[in-house]
Amino acid sequence: MKKTGLFKIIMFILLGITVATWIFSASLYSDGTMGEFGINNIGFFQYFLLLSRGFIYEYFVHTFLLIISVGALYSVLLKTGKYRTLVEKISKKFRGKELIFLIASSFVIAILSSVFDYGFNLFIFIPFIISIILAMGYDKITACVATFGSLLIGTIGNTIGSDTAVVANELLSANLGNGIIFKIVLFVLAFAALIFYLFKAKIDKRAKYEEEDVFLEEDVKGKGSVLPIIIVFGLLFVFLVLGCTDWGSLNVNIFTDLNDKVINYTPNLPYLNITTTGIDSGAKETAIFANLFGNFSAFGTWGCFEMSIACLIFTLILGLCYRIKFKDIFEAMQKGVAKVLKPAFMVLLAYTVLYFAANTLFFPTIAYWILGITKKFNLLFSSITLILASVFHVDFLYVASYFIPQISAMGVDADVLGILSQGMYGVTMFVAPTSALLVLGLSYLGISYKDWLKRTWKLVVALLAIVVLVTVLAMLI
Repeated sequence: MKKTGLFKIIMFILLGITVATWIFSASLYSDGTMGEFGINNIGFFQYFLLLSRGFIYEYFVHTFLLIISVGALYSVLLKTGKYRTLVEKISKKFRGKELIFLIASSFVIAILSSVFDYGFNLFIFIPFIISIILAMGYDKITACVATFGSLLIGTIGNTIGSDTAVVANELLSANLGNGIIFKIVLFVLAFAALIFYLFKAKIDKRAKYEEEDVFLEEDVKGKGSVLPIIIVFGLLFVFLVLGCTDWGSLNVNIFTDLNDKVINYTPNLPYLNITTTGIDSGAKETAIFANLFGNFSAFGTWGCFEMSIACLIFTLILGLCYRIKFKDIFEAMQKGVAKVLKPAFMVLLAYTVLYFAANTLFFPTIAYWILGITKKFNLLFSSITLILASVFHVDFLYVASYFIPQISAMGVDADVLGILSQGMYGVTMFVAPTSALLVLGLSYLGISYKDWLKRTWKLVVALLAIVVLVTVLAMLI
């Protein structure tokens, strides 16, 4: 796997945060006031303590587990001997119509991201789409833009996503439908910019796509049909939709009600308890499913952890469908994990930037000074604040929680700020070396960060202009 240069950049950013904590006081805007906590500088030992804690933070670890479970899945797919057959069959079917597949797959990813905010969970399917794109003759950067870039287009033009639009609206005490027209316009224009970029992508029929693809470097032959692979992908998508769609925000409670009934189902069952005081037996009401499975999450509340479990289960099922020995299945899973271990580690490293920033709270002070240049809301300084906040805080939830209230206090319309915050965050994540999705994409495909900037800077400028344009329109109308 080629070096991306991201490791050095992220470590340099962590060092920059460390220096900043010695200069800028920790602060946080809450309940209409700016709370000051004083200097919360990072010392030598605290630096490594924060770094290690960032690696074991539950939310980050769940993302890590999802990535390595996807690696295990695709390695077993390769072991079946039919994965490559399926990829080549689809790429040949679209011969001469490659652009149609490129745009269609990008649109599906972007719209799923815009409406449902599936985020990292869509990575389950992205290696498959990337394999097809590379087999068609497109290069790795085009494949990355069409997949991971499309995910971020969905963030820029987020409509009702639970992790973006819903978060912003709750902080602004606004209805989810407020400003929806502007968000749709933002999505359409941002995706149009992406299409324009993809239109210029060139196809090299002589390219040896096997050498560029992480999971097609081996030419494994196998007997049987590709149907089990298609079924597994289909079932994983069904679980993605059922499990990761925020049904609560859509006022659909059937899954939570069903989950409560299952967990609270207590039939009268015999029991045998052996304790230090003796043996106790008889019959009593027992929450059988809660005891067998634990407090499992209802559909609509699933995240990376639950989807990683689903991936591993279907990986085993897939291996059994192709009559692969258990030993060979686990060996293939191990190889797959090894292939994505570096990208998974890099995502964890990117998230440690958020952990450093959230635990030191140095940036709200910087934001206070930037926003304080003017007495009222200013589009330029608010944009700069959101861009820098996105670089350091990585996840939109933290960017929104810390800085939307701070900017909102300057007298800006809720619809305007909602559009500006998600737009600036999405554009920043397109180029920020701390962008977890971008880090995953570049690390997985082995793309140099420098090459990525060279090839996408015009697209990023166009997206930035689109966000500013739609924000201004929202301010005027």
